[in-house]
Parts: sequence; structure tokens; C-alpha cells
Amino acid sequence: MVVAWHDAAFTLPDAVLTPDVMRKILNKFHLQHKLKKTWTKEESLVFEKMIYLDELAHKGTADTTKDFKDPEMLKEQERITKEIDEERMKIKAMRD
Repeated sequence: MVVAWHDAAFTLPDAVLTPDVMRKILNKFHLQHKLKKTWTKEESLVFEKMIYLDELAHKGTADTTKDFKDPEMLKEQERITKEIDEERMKIKAMRD
């Protein structure tokens, strides 16, 4: 998080880390955490650089039906992704 704050501050014209920049970065991280909660086990493996790939290979791919998302979960994932994009745009607007 500190690295994100540092990087955000240095991309601004005056390179000053303000409370507003800190809040925007913190909010973006919060949204990303909410998005991660919507991931299935398989998505988690992909998005977390396949930490458990060897374990999955030994077990095989039986019973993957439990990893399918219902439509409500997909809508929530899309909503959170949109919020994250909006936060990125707010931070970008601060740089201009």
C-alpha cells in the first residue's frame, strides 16, 4: 500500500502525497479486495499466479461444477470492476 501511495504521489505534477491521494488509493485497494472475494477457486488460482498449480494437478479437475458463478455474482463482479476503473480515472484526473 505504501508503494502505491508513493507511486501515486510521484506521478502528480507537484509530487506531494496528500490525504486525498491516500484516500483514493485506499479506496481502490478496498474495491480490489471486494472483487477478489467474488473469484471462484479457479479464478483465484489464475489471478494469484497459480500458487497451488501442483496441488491441483495431483487432484485432477474432477468436481469443477462448484466453481461456476451464479448470475448475481457475475453482476457484482462487473459492478466492482467498474468502481475500480472509476477510481483509477479519478487518480488519473488528479495527475492532469
